[in-house]
Amino acid sequence: MRDFYDDQLDALAADLAAMTTAVRLSLARASTALLDGDLGAAETVISGDAVIDAARESCENDAISLLATQQPVATDLRRVVAGLRIAGDLERIGDLAAH
Repeated sequence: MRDFYDDQLDALAADLAAMTTAVRLSLARASTALLDGDLGAAETVISGDAVIDAARESCENDAISLLATQQPVATDLRRVVAGLRIAGDLERIGDLAAH
């Protein structure tokens, strides 16, 4: 049972890392679009925002599921709560890039 729990924590961390990469690419494309006047890059950023929003929702659902089913404590609880906060912050950064 503990292995499954550890796998869930690792999956949440991996999803957050993937979301971070998506947001980083979105910011880079938004900067390029702004500085170069590249309409195609701007449209890519805007359309990619839905993917980032879905990733946030997935991370939050996974974290809430972990809280409800595994009742983490101490370090694990801090990891899950930090994951919730990070997902929200990353989604907001993605929104700012699309803006």
